[in-house]
Amino acid sequence: MKYQFFLTLFCLFVQFTAFSQIPDYRIYHSYINKAEELFFIEGKADSSLYYYKRAFTNFEFVFAKDALNAAQIAFFSQKPFREFLLKGFENGLKLSHLVSVRIFNPVYNRLLNDTTLQNAYSVCRAKYIKRLELDYLSYVYEKALKDQVDKNKTDYDAIKTANLEEWRTRIKLKGFPGDKIVGLDDKTIFSETGNPAKDLDQLETKYGNTLGYLTTDDEILSSKFIMIMLVHNQCSFQELQTTFAALITKGEIHPREVGLLYDNQFRTGVNSTYYRCTIPRASNGLFYLNMFCKYDQLVCSPEQADNLRKKWFIVPLSVDKVKKEYEQKYGFRLFWGFWNCM
Repeated sequence: MKYQFFLTLFCLFVQFTAFSQIPDYRIYHSYINKAEELFFIEGKADSSLYYYKRAFTNFEFVFAKDALNAAQIAFFSQKPFREFLLKGFENGLKLSHLVSVRIFNPVYNRLLNDTTLQNAYSVCRAKYIKRLELDYLSYVYEKALKDQVDKNKTDYDAIKTANLEEWRTRIKLKGFPGDKIVGLDDKTIFSETGNPAKDLDQLETKYGNTLGYLTTDDEILSSKFIMIMLVHNQCSFQELQTTFAALITKGEIHPREVGLLYDNQFRTGVNSTYYRCTIPRASNGLFYLNMFCKYDQLVCSPEQADNLRKKWFIVPLSVDKVKKEYEQKYGFRLFWGFWNCM
């Protein structure tokens, strides 16, 4: 009996220890948010970079856009910035992504021709590709193409409802097909791994020219195809709210992507025939993360928006406002992801 008791106790201890070691990405986002506030609101570059480093040290997977944003802050502040680029490379960043960041224009060619950096990039790239679930990505491509065909059908409402249930099951089994699991949008990811026929632009040829517009957005530093399908169902936030909260904790979806889907509820008006779910009042809070939402027709105070953002681990509106000013004034690029939500 004693042996059985201690065996049970040991098993419980092992389970608890394993559970306690699962990284909580709510902490990750608190570090990143603190870093942004310290730099963009308080002007404290060293303190900001300390929190970026803390996030990148404690979490193996990081969102590539965070690493690139940290590199921009470091470069602008005349601090060492290559370590942040390397962290980005491990998570899908390419040197070619720097082309769209004006602040790096003076040194872009130098970075591109730096053999030491190129060698480090190759090592990081191999590490990144090794972690990707490419079979899952292939599945996502097929579902996204089918969704584009189905959206013109008269029974699309029923189809997208069934699709959402299928995604609920798939996400439970395989995880959320975002940056962490299937990687960033990349036109040639399958070519790079020896299977070019599976690249999206090749897959869509079977539809002729009908779907030629659907291609990867390699410059957004994120994975857009699951977002497209969720945006097509304007009840996706309501249906998957609990799932999204858990996915944020695991680092499988970015809080700002959830914010976009929340705001997507209001995009066509609360009396739209698209809805089969109850839409909350805008006065309960909005994220202001959906570029196609008609916010001028909705009533929400900055305080209400910031309260909602805080609950979902997103910086206040004031931080985003200053970030946009830095983009315009200094050539930063700080907003990424589907519809620039991240």
